[in-house]
Amino acid sequence: MRTEPGLALRLHFEAVSMLCRVYVDGVAVGQNDCGYTPFWCEVPPSDKAEREVCVLVDNRFDFERNPLHEQFFDFYLWGGIIRSVWAHEVRSTFIEAAQVTVLDVDAGKVSVDVRVSGQVPETIQITCDEGEAQSFTYAPGQPIELAIPGARAWSPDSPHLHVLRIEAGEDDFVTRIGLRTITTHKQQILLNGEPLKLLGFNRHESHPQFGPSQPYALMVADLQRLREMGCNFVRGSHYPQDQRFLDLCDELGFLVWEEGLGWGQREKQLTCPKFKAAHERMMRAMVAASFNHPSVIMWGFLNEAGTNEDYCTDIFAETVALLRELDPTRPITYASMFALEDKFYDLVDIISHNLYPGWYGCEDVEKPLELIVPHIRKCLKHIDSAGQADKPYILSEIGVEGLYGWRDALDGFFTEDYQAAYLKIVCEEVMANERITGCALWHFSDARTYAGGRALMRPRAFNNKGVLDEYRRPKKACHTIKETWGKVSP
Repeated sequence: MRTEPGLALRLHFEAVSMLCRVYVDGVAVGQNDCGYTPFWCEVPPSDKAEREVCVLVDNRFDFERNPLHEQFFDFYLWGGIIRSVWAHEVRSTFIEAAQVTVLDVDAGKVSVDVRVSGQVPETIQITCDEGEAQSFTYAPGQPIELAIPGARAWSPDSPHLHVLRIEAGEDDFVTRIGLRTITTHKQQILLNGEPLKLLGFNRHESHPQFGPSQPYALMVADLQRLREMGCNFVRGSHYPQDQRFLDLCDELGFLVWEEGLGWGQREKQLTCPKFKAAHERMMRAMVAASFNHPSVIMWGFLNEAGTNEDYCTDIFAETVALLRELDPTRPITYASMFALEDKFYDLVDIISHNLYPGWYGCEDVEKPLELIVPHIRKCLKHIDSAGQADKPYILSEIGVEGLYGWRDALDGFFTEDYQAAYLKIVCEEVMANERITGCALWHFSDARTYAGGRALMRPRAFNNKGVLDEYRRPKKACHTIKETWGKVSP
């Protein structure tokens, strides 16, 4: 790496999976233990113009050394540098971050929290779009309020973005923002005061050729396919998403559930101090990275944890409190697999269930498709009777496996026909049932799963519940959803 001699550096890694250490010129400068969150490394100045950067990556499963990643996860965990790396030369003043909070959409008023290191400037300049720079007195920890000239609201129908350029000393920082508010009121999620019906999918960053490092064109194609199916919503399962994907969602008007890394953790993990500390670091990094994206409308955490047991109490309460501290503007949820037994609904703003009626646990049922709607309504009745009737409800996962190209005369399990018939029932119920605020079908495209013997549960060692296969070839269900949601989508 070539750099100007005498200048300190900050290396920005957007994601390295799973555990890594970074060395510059043989000296350790940083490490990270979550494969999907960004981190920074501070590099002292040197008189060298050529700096050697060495990144050691370890993708072994080892709870003592790297507690956030587990071999039992139902998605494959790759190793390596999976997202972009940036080198920033640090002069006397360095802008670490700028978080923008929308105060008033109609007036275009925002609050900008600028965080500076090094020599603290007396003033900073902020330029909105192509306008004139405005000068503000800078006080560390004191956000700056300003009005965006020519302000336009951001929405899925009109995803207008404003560009802010912030200058302090010799450094500058550019971010894009969308003027919108997101709130919950009784059973609705409101964007700029208007109710939303969220229709979409869970989506893994997974591809047989590219792994989790997806080309920009593939991300664009995925969102185009989602739009064709009438979708406006993506749940980023089950880890913080690539910032390039969130940029595209900002531009195209998709709504995103952004969540921390987690899948099925139980008492061993959730009560372990080392796990809890790593989980907090990961959540802080996720919020910091994704805060300014208008497409991100809710935070989630710890998918399918053991929320039917009391051992979740501390980490769930602590995580919700942390998210409210870091960002009081967005609602919070988590996806529960214990719809009728969950103990922590009172902590969050949105109730979310992962349900699989007509798939798991119905081996002796003659007509499993008839289980779908009654079970959804049973779960809704339960949460309403449990004092959660004033909260929005999302089907955060629901679906069945369909093997690409597999059909038989019985339209049985694993056929494209059973999957299409199943999801047609789900999609129609979501549209007809006003109590359902949103749905993220499981899932968009087939994804490689377990690394060990648990793959015996998944044909081809893939989770085959995608409506497209891993190469994005559409199954019958893809066309069924397009015919169902695509004709009536918001």
